[in-house]
Amino acid sequence: MSFIKLLVFVISLCSMSCSFERAALGQTPEPSVKSEEGPIFIDVGAAGSRRYRIAVAPVLNEGGTNVSSTELLEYGKRLEGFFSFLGSFEVLQQKGFVAKPSAALRPIDFEEWKTINAEGVIFVKIQPDSNARLKLDMRFFDVSRKNRVVGKLFSRVAKNEVDLALRRFADLCIQSMTGELGFFSSQIAFVAARKAGEAKQVYIANFDGTDVQKITDNGAIHMSPSWSPDGTKLTFTSFESGKAEIYVYNLVTKKTLRMTSSRGNNSGSTWTPDSRVIAFAGGEDGRTSIFTMRSLDGGGRTKLIGESGLEVEPAFSPDGRFLAFASGRFGNPHIFVRELSTGKDTRITTVGWYNSSPSWRPDGLKMAFAGYDREINRYDVFIVNPDGTRIERLTLDQGDNEKPSWSPDGRYIVFQTNRAQSGRGKVHGYRLFMMNKDGGNQVPLNIPLYDVSMPSWGPRRNLLGD
Repeated sequence: MSFIKLLVFVISLCSMSCSFERAALGQTPEPSVKSEEGPIFIDVGAAGSRRYRIAVAPVLNEGGTNVSSTELLEYGKRLEGFFSFLGSFEVLQQKGFVAKPSAALRPIDFEEWKTINAEGVIFVKIQPDSNARLKLDMRFFDVSRKNRVVGKLFSRVAKNEVDLALRRFADLCIQSMTGELGFFSSQIAFVAARKAGEAKQVYIANFDGTDVQKITDNGAIHMSPSWSPDGTKLTFTSFESGKAEIYVYNLVTKKTLRMTSSRGNNSGSTWTPDSRVIAFAGGEDGRTSIFTMRSLDGGGRTKLIGESGLEVEPAFSPDGRFLAFASGRFGNPHIFVRELSTGKDTRITTVGWYNSSPSWRPDGLKMAFAGYDREINRYDVFIVNPDGTRIERLTLDQGDNEKPSWSPDGRYIVFQTNRAQSGRGKVHGYRLFMMNKDGGNQVPLNIPLYDVSMPSWGPRRNLLGD
């Protein structure tokens, strides 16, 4: 049993005891962007689908900006990296092909791009703006149909905001191909340590593991971060007070608020879709039950579910009508769903020895969870319909795979794993992996920390200042 599982068990035991849109960063919400001829319909996130061939032209600098040639190259590589991270795209290297300066803003030579078999091409032009800020003129063309699919002008962009603007544009490109915004502007929260022996802290990073930021910094153990639906706050469990309590960290004000102070341990929090209520597992009278409280101040603590000695890991459905949770009411933990309006509980899993960590897909039509298979002595990630039908296994024979969390578009899942890493010998602790919604294209997030676990995939970030 891993340290994390042991710690969770101890907590429970103790408790039982395409129009061209102009926008300024920070001022204008994103529009819905569609191709003039309709979406290209790329089945992003599906294994075995044909990969769409896309190229990124060299990023152009009109002059008068504080952007270096090295930074221009980095911006192009960053865009390429977003798409190459997904198994649905083949990013084409241009092999010396250089776009003419006029190509970014005038009709392009589609036949020239066909010479490298590009189906889509992205152009970015950077221009000076007032107060030492930048304009980013970004366009995505479909080569085969010879039309502009997406056009976006970000103005008044600070240099440290360029990365977010690139991510937002890439999201719009995905939307033009699928009808749904991408997740490139989203972040993932998790816990990790800098080295063995240190207490785990809460971190956040971009979806691809870049730009790692430390949220907590003390000697206490931290667990189970969870995003508020608007992406401005994180709840997490901390032992800073000497026992497990729920805290909220505000990413805007950078302030932390302790939310619980009962005699028992409190852990495993989740938010209602309107961000007004937090549900969590709390200890009381030798039992672990599920409680709710106000997200504003932690007041109004109310017991919601307490039928057995172990009710943990609550997760609200995207529409707020249901609450998934793990319960030991019939022996070993299994996944249940409560209809909140009636109080009716439905058992979702009936097979498996130990099922936990339910996570709703954003459309509410699927749920991911971790299940322990005694026959192979492994934890794996499964998905299931909310009524318990059609269970599918997504991981197998690659270490323990747990704590699944869906991307904002419902096409990908991030999870923790202790699987062996090719060429690196024995793995110490967990790492984060991402996979398609059907289990394909399992790739690691290269986060330079020790024992990275308990991921929570947050919503897309709005433009700064929204």
